Amino acid sequence: MTTVLAKVLLWVALLAGLIGAGAAVYRLHVHATVAALIVASVAGLVLLRLRAEARDTPDRDTAVS
Repeated sequence: MTTVLAKVLLWVALLAGLIGAGAAVYRLHVHATVAALIVASVAGLVLLRLRAEARDTPDRDTAVS
């Protein structure tokens, strides 16, 4: 349950960062653009780490995937 909640929050942060960066670029706000891109990048990296950890679990049935 906590993994699902973490993934949902990270996806929201990723999308908010990307949308925020787009809006900040449109308004020509450099600092807001950088901050939004940092949020999106960190969220994306954490999502990739969670994905890699999920693939390394031995209880996963490889015949299904």
